[in-house]
Amino acid sequence: MKFVYATAPLQEADFVLIGVPDESQNTSPRTGSKRGPELIRKIAYERCVFKRKGRFTSEAVPPKISQKIHDYGDVEKKKLGKVIEVLKGKVPLILGGDQGVTLEAIKQFPQATIVYFDAHPHILPSLQGYYGSVLTTAELSLGKCVQIGVRETEVEELKHVKKEMILRISAEELFEKGNASSWEQIRKKVQGEVYISLDLNVFDPAFAPGVSAPVPGGLDYYQVLFLLKKMLQEYTVVAVDIIELTPSYDQDYRTAHLATKLLLDIIQNYKKK
Repeated sequence: MKFVYATAPLQEADFVLIGVPDESQNTSPRTGSKRGPELIRKIAYERCVFKRKGRFTSEAVPPKISQKIHDYGDVEKKKLGKVIEVLKGKVPLILGGDQGVTLEAIKQFPQATIVYFDAHPHILPSLQGYYGSVLTTAELSLGKCVQIGVRETEVEELKHVKKEMILRISAEELFEKGNASSWEQIRKKVQGEVYISLDLNVFDPAFAPGVSAPVPGGLDYYQVLFLLKKMLQEYTVVAVDIIELTPSYDQDYRTAHLATKLLLDIIQNYKKK
């Protein structure tokens, strides 16, 4: 099944949806994130297609999506880099899969600042190649990274946050100081191109139970959307990934519905530079 709004040919597309159904780096006992891309496409059809006067339409969802979208289909993780290479001038929207999908994608954007929405920092240099060391395995300039919504940090990670001067905005800080204060920190820190990674466990499990590593005390939808809209409108966002949707743990498909709305809001709020 293709994404319901993906009606443009590849050559004309502004956005290219890429599924990467891979969870080979998952060490969590909760498995199944490889089915995430398939479920998001399915839920998008169920949410956005309506029968009106005997005809099926997607026009009932405001505002109307005018951007041109192409669904590339699913690719193997090892081929993701080559696919991204041929999409110059287009914005990849990558659906995982586990954290290894992010690791493979960010290699293609070495100059970009990585803005990481996640419950975990993923900076454990002592464990290269590990599920929890994505940012250090990628050999990025950690000082350019921004982490939002973190709330479960290991001692080693705290040391590296301080050493590398990573901007770390915890979930608790967001609740206490508010979105506007957090945005000011991001705005002062970030320059140039931005890659946005959205691990769905950044949300509280009450809203997004279907993830591989849920952590209580997470963010709500509009906290995340506020910061996303600011970034999408003020920075050159080169790519976005949405990862860790784990269907077998997703009661009533709550996480899948949230992920689908998130994807549509990203597309609708993107401002081309």
